[in-house]
Amino acid sequence: MHTMGKILGSTAAIVLIAACAPAPPKEMAVRTDSAPVAEDFPDVGEIVEASWVEERMGASDGRIEAPGPSDLRLSAVVKLRREAVAKMISDLECTAGAPDVPNQLKGLLTPGVAWLSCDLPTTTKARTAFVVEGSEQAFLRSSTM
Repeated sequence: MHTMGKILGSTAAIVLIAACAPAPPKEMAVRTDSAPVAEDFPDVGEIVEASWVEERMGASDGRIEAPGPSDLRLSAVVKLRREAVAKMISDLECTAGAPDVPNQLKGLLTPGVAWLSCDLPTTTKARTAFVVEGSEQAFLRSSTM
């Protein structure tokens, strides 16, 4: 009986703590400071401009979560130097593939272009760069692992 009380008490405490976790925002704010993007992508060259969002992954609507680390995905529309894009295409294995872009960033991408998906070396995050040959625009995505 005493053990059952401890289990029920522990379970109640976890549920209470999880209920206090803040709800994720419905709409992610678009940020324009390039430093966090450059930190995740030091090997793509100078980031001239950046518009990005970071989303918390894995939480479904109505699910109660216990406190702890979160999986995050950073999505960024960036302007690079033209030579940086050319270097990525020549140095990395790139294949045809369009990015899955969050709604807040879709209007920033050039429509109707032929995207190339380039896997960047994995750090503590999985990282992909989407580029267009001859363009300065890129779409960068990193995800915690």
